[in-house]
Amino acid sequence: KGPIKNELISDLVSDCGYFGHSGRMSSSKGTSIEMAQSDQELMESSRSKWNYKKIGIIAVIVAVILVAIIVPVVLLTGKEDDAPSVEKTPLQLEDILTGRLLARRFNGSWISDRDILYRDLQGNVITYDATTKTRSVLVSTVNEKLAEGVKFDLSPDRNYLLVATQYKKIFRHSFFALYDIVDLRTQSMYPVTVGGLQVPIMYAEWNPITNGLVFVHANNIYYLSTIGGAPVQVTFDANPAIYNGVPDWVYEEEVFSSNSALWFSPDGQHLTFVHFDDTPTQLMHIPYYGPPGNQEFQYTAGIAIHYPKAGTRNPTATVHAVDLTRLSDGPPQLVNLPVAQEVAAEEHLVTTIKWTTNDTVVVVWMNRVQNRCYLTRCNANTGSCQTILPMESSDGWVEFFSAPFTNADGTELAFIASQPQTGDAGAYRHLTVLNVASGTTRAVTSGRFVVTQVQYWDPSSNVIFFMANTETHSEYLHLYAIRASGNAQMQCLTCDLGESKDHTYYSTSFSSTGNFVTVIASGPILPRVDIYSWAADNEGRITLTHSAEWEANPDIKEILDKTIIPTIEKDQITLDNGFTAKVLMLMPPKLDRSKKYPMLIDVYGGPDSYNVIDRWSIDWGAFLAVNRSVIYTKIDGRGSGLRGDKLLHQIYRHLGTVEIEDQVETARKLQQKHSFIDSTRTGIWGWSYGGYASAMALARDGNSTANGKVLNCAASVAPVTDWTYYDSIYTERYMGLPRADDNKDGYDKSRLSTLYNDFKEKKFFLIHGTLDDNVHYQQAMALSRSLEQNDVAFKQLTYPDEDHGLAGVRPHLYHSLGRFFDECFAPGGGV
Repeated sequence: KGPIKNELISDLVSDCGYFGHSGRMSSSKGTSIEMAQSDQELMESSRSKWNYKKIGIIAVIVAVILVAIIVPVVLLTGKEDDAPSVEKTPLQLEDILTGRLLARRFNGSWISDRDILYRDLQGNVITYDATTKTRSVLVSTVNEKLAEGVKFDLSPDRNYLLVATQYKKIFRHSFFALYDIVDLRTQSMYPVTVGGLQVPIMYAEWNPITNGLVFVHANNIYYLSTIGGAPVQVTFDANPAIYNGVPDWVYEEEVFSSNSALWFSPDGQHLTFVHFDDTPTQLMHIPYYGPPGNQEFQYTAGIAIHYPKAGTRNPTATVHAVDLTRLSDGPPQLVNLPVAQEVAAEEHLVTTIKWTTNDTVVVVWMNRVQNRCYLTRCNANTGSCQTILPMESSDGWVEFFSAPFTNADGTELAFIASQPQTGDAGAYRHLTVLNVASGTTRAVTSGRFVVTQVQYWDPSSNVIFFMANTETHSEYLHLYAIRASGNAQMQCLTCDLGESKDHTYYSTSFSSTGNFVTVIASGPILPRVDIYSWAADNEGRITLTHSAEWEANPDIKEILDKTIIPTIEKDQITLDNGFTAKVLMLMPPKLDRSKKYPMLIDVYGGPDSYNVIDRWSIDWGAFLAVNRSVIYTKIDGRGSGLRGDKLLHQIYRHLGTVEIEDQVETARKLQQKHSFIDSTRTGIWGWSYGGYASAMALARDGNSTANGKVLNCAASVAPVTDWTYYDSIYTERYMGLPRADDNKDGYDKSRLSTLYNDFKEKKFFLIHGTLDDNVHYQQAMALSRSLEQNDVAFKQLTYPDEDHGLAGVRPHLYHSLGRFFDECFAPGGGV
């Protein structure tokens, strides 16, 4: 959410098939798989079509070439291979840009208690039975039309496959596509139509029980109850500023992280959806210049997006329910589920929705600045709602953007909430259970660690599975289990897991009704994926049994065994403010501690973000450490996540202060602690929020301290430069409103364009794409104009028609950054 952290493709594919802040590989709902569509991908500039026959041929050619080439080492843990030594070659930038060292993770989704739906490298759509360990091909690439598919969804009865083709991206998660329904028994195809015409569709999803299909076309909802029949239109008021069942820009980006805003009841008879009215929200106009030499763009085109900025009018969101079984009786009867009374008279947001029974739905509402939250329980037939839980934070924001889990009968909800700990520890986010009838909550876990995600609530054993780090290692992430009732003890299921015992950073994906779980071991060594079955004894203790190896990346391991890559060192630095900064350093191979090396800090720094984790990656930083002898450093200070609310909420209403101070102070203390770090050759760079942080760090460095200058140069990619220019939901969550009666002073102090004097005599590189719909090019222009008007020298690079991820120009981007830091780290280059 918010200004995203952009990394190289080796870090883009998240462990369960999701991109951290971008397109999905597997659907968050139902039985589907979706091809990766990301504004951050390096290897695709045009993603409207995928030719899997060509991909299969290319894969074979690449495999042959790799066998013949001796190429780039030591695993990222720095352990030497016990095998006889072989000649190793350094990691190359092309290894990163081409995705050659992209480790494969889980590429499927569970469609039942035992079956996985996935797509192989040749493009075939396959089901895998975890019980029998057999595979069945549903769709072969022999069918050329289906081979062009970018998303596949299997119907509940397994007889039909929904196929999306002719993909066209809208925003980060949303896209247009044409959809066809394939009868797997006869191979007959039925196009999804409106008025008899196959039209672009924004979202489609099977009914969880029947073969009904809900879809959204032109911002209106339709429901197809019979394959081959005509759909029934459910909503009629859509226009370019009114959305039904799909989110607008700001809700897609900052709230749902999805292209869907509709939910089926468990029995498939009801549907809830959110209606967004963007009419009061102002338009942001983004120019599009077009391909060079194309006369169609003799005059530039433009894109207009309803984009609410801090302090401006937000879209209005309302929630509705409809009985799908009565659509044939006449015009659809929509039932309004009213907003929580506590925020009805003020601006508010809806953040998530969860069906608890076939007739009851829980809706989560927040006030505009998101420090108050209200869970309402609604009857979908009558529209009667009541608040069952209020939540409030006096010194920060409330996090409730993920749907809660329910027990077997819907009488309890499980979610993550901040819970006070003993002593001066403050609050930590923990597994919490709500009794729906009484409105009382209980913390199921406790301690100085953070629960990051609820995974599954098993109805028979009453055991809840969840992800959390540890009290001693915030950089770890493990799978745990605990019985929801009584004073149960949590059980770590991956802390010493046989097949991946050397891993410490995990994610998981459970089968639709439990019993099987995909365990993705993501670091610190090369990732692997395994399938396990599990069972609970009478005390709720869980036993995992290895079922199958899904992916071990042997080809990547073979390459790494012949490649020189960095080693990793971790550190903790006690700061003058009493807090501790976590540090991760990629070290040049065979570092000589009697010599001096340049240090480059990779900063993100946004609220609740974290850079220092045990997740494996080979990225541009690894290339610099190997080929430029750079100590590539990541720092987590105040405002970062995974270490409790006391550290996290230091940044509240003060963006651009404490998180920046800790980056600079930690860099200074690292220079003092390690004589091999050259204090005259230390730089910083970042992307998005990290671009803001790097620029602010350069500006603030040496201005308010007697300790002297720490940084010699900085590069900012797609940075925020003025928080009043960024979107309302993200910004106001952490800063409040830019009004005199709220936090105008905080906004003013965080504005980079007023700090032009602090950039004088400093080496600064500003980079941005003009088609950025997230952090607008306006942000770079505001800072650029301020520096130019005040005669401050700096470098600037503009990428026409590139969005926030700069996917189409990655080689140029990294070569440009490399030259900039080569100049900075050259003798006298930092002046």
